[in-house]
Amino acid sequence: MPVSRNDAYLPERPAAVFDLDGTLLRGDSFARFLTRLLLRRPVRAVASIGSAPVLGAMLLLPVVRRRAIAGLLRLATVGLPGGAFDALVAEFAAGHATEANRITVALDRLQAHLDAGDRVVIATGCAVPMAEALCRMIGLGAVEIVGARLDQGPGLPRPLRGCRMWSALPLATGRYSFGAEKVRRLSEHGISLPVAYAYTNSVSDLPLLLAAKRQFLVDPARGHARRVRARTGPQCEVLRSMPGAAGSAGDRGEAPAPLA
Repeated sequence: MPVSRNDAYLPERPAAVFDLDGTLLRGDSFARFLTRLLLRRPVRAVASIGSAPVLGAMLLLPVVRRRAIAGLLRLATVGLPGGAFDALVAEFAAGHATEANRITVALDRLQAHLDAGDRVVIATGCAVPMAEALCRMIGLGAVEIVGARLDQGPGLPRPLRGCRMWSALPLATGRYSFGAEKVRRLSEHGISLPVAYAYTNSVSDLPLLLAAKRQFLVDPARGHARRVRARTGPQCEVLRSMPGAAGSAGDRGEAPAPLA
């Protein structure tokens, strides 16, 4: 649809970027999903255990990491009938996105951004089909998702060659490489930087936080807020599921200010 003359002069909506795993939902969703698939049949489980030393070593090497992930996906999905992968994704999402796994303090913030008319984007290392299914389960079907893309190969999902998200896992190519890749993908997605707001739970997303005007850590692990604030300054706010939850001295801060 062509842009009207009036639309061309509308100001760009503020962008609020949220991580998914550990920020909106507890746990590493796609890793749990793959583990479940790999262990659901005895033959598949034996093959997975047998290949674990090789694939595990490959995951630590940036040049072959995508091949390792593709190998895990192949082991997890080989022999599945057509359409079964999508059904298993939906089944897992329904069990994973339960009330007990939802991080309400972040979901409330996300809803506040939607109510304010902001552009809400989920930037995640989770595969897009899983991220979409999880967002539907928690009532966020309309948000934009920037994640690891899968290509539907000959009956099998595999990492899309053009997506570098899984080539930037933390610690293997640099402590903050994963967050830097998210920033690159957001820009590729057409989102202007710096974004207005960024929410994450991990220091590995420091580049994302530095690419935001307002920064939030959600239930960070001990010491993560201190390490982030060493780079961002004290303005990075900490949101906790339970007020007064334990954390290191550097993690504790003032109550978060309301959205502007």
